[in-house]
Amino acid sequence: MRLVRHQYILALLGAVALLWLPARANDVALLETDLPDLTQIADVATKKSQFIEFLAPRVQAENQRIEAERAWLLQMRDQANADVPYQSWQKTLLTRLGRYYEVEAAPGTQDYFEHMLHRADILPVSLVLAQAAKESGWGTSRFATEGNNLFGQWCFQTGCGLVPTGRPEGERYEVKAFDSIAQAVSAYYRNVNTHEPYLALRNIRSELRYLSLPLESDTLAWGLESYSIRGEAYIRELSELIDYNDLKQHDLPAYYALN
Repeated sequence: MRLVRHQYILALLGAVALLWLPARANDVALLETDLPDLTQIADVATKKSQFIEFLAPRVQAENQRIEAERAWLLQMRDQANADVPYQSWQKTLLTRLGRYYEVEAAPGTQDYFEHMLHRADILPVSLVLAQAAKESGWGTSRFATEGNNLFGQWCFQTGCGLVPTGRPEGERYEVKAFDSIAQAVSAYYRNVNTHEPYLALRNIRSELRYLSLPLESDTLAWGLESYSIRGEAYIRELSELIDYNDLKQHDLPAYYALN
């Protein structure tokens, strides 16, 4: 297992150099493609199929990006444990990643790596697809079609998004607008991986990692109770949606090498 893990890390290290550089033109063309107009599709099965076909590659791409980050962080932790000094570019990237994941610990310290590895981690594709389908009506909501927002994420600056119909008087929140679906997916991951309401999910995920158990969507979903005012009912709806639409077929193998 250790040999497999190190081979996997080496395979991913090259990708981390691209994290803070422009993506290749072909990748941008794929990820920045507009959401298809699913409101015009009457057949429910076709609508769902096209939604999944469009979104799944974007979710998988975000997981791959995070896997590269995590692989590099594990190597940097090993380097620190071996008392090997960091190069300047390594220090810079550690600092940038810390800011992105809102970790206040000094880069390169044990406290830093503990917090970073708790946050810089993937999510099952099936869980992300289920939330996107639930929150956007399979890509047909106003916020999806006008603002590329599949996850119901809010913002609090005037003009940052779309004002919900029936917003209570005195409230200032808007539903955030994104330039692309790929941008919305990245924002969703960052939200779940950093914000306090989803600490429960991160704790569950960390425990699964520690026990070398699968990162299963049914299990991790119980850390999203704060995502909706419906609480436990919302979690059960997500699980039912995953099972009914066979979304787990889009997940990677249940066991992951990177701990």
